[in-house]
Amino acid sequence: MIAIRWNGSSYKTTSDYTYEPPDGAALSPMDIMCEALGMCIAVSLVRLLEQEEIEENELIIEVQPHKASVGAPRVEKFRITADFARSLDSDLREKLLTHASRICTIGNTLKRGAELTYELKN
Repeated sequence: MIAIRWNGSSYKTTSDYTYEPPDGAALSPMDIMCEALGMCIAVSLVRLLEQEEIEENELIIEVQPHKASVGAPRVEKFRITADFARSLDSDLREKLLTHASRICTIGNTLKRGAELTYELKN
């Protein structure tokens, strides 16, 4: 699991290291994918909060990948949770998270897929 924390001025990523990083790397490829998704949601939420003129000193986004049990090695589901430090109305929190999920480029790419091409360079 990856957690992205916003403290009102900067972001910090932490991992539970379920997936061990290769030698010399800080994070595993799985963690990097989860970090990209979590950071995209966090940045989107912070921007939406600013647009609504809501001051938030702390926000935590957690991303938990769930690997497929059959077929090709892949993630079949991501669980994304948002924890707002302020006591915002539950309808507003839901609205913000829904809107953030719609404007997050990484989430939209994962939901809809993207064509991958592999090429060798000479």
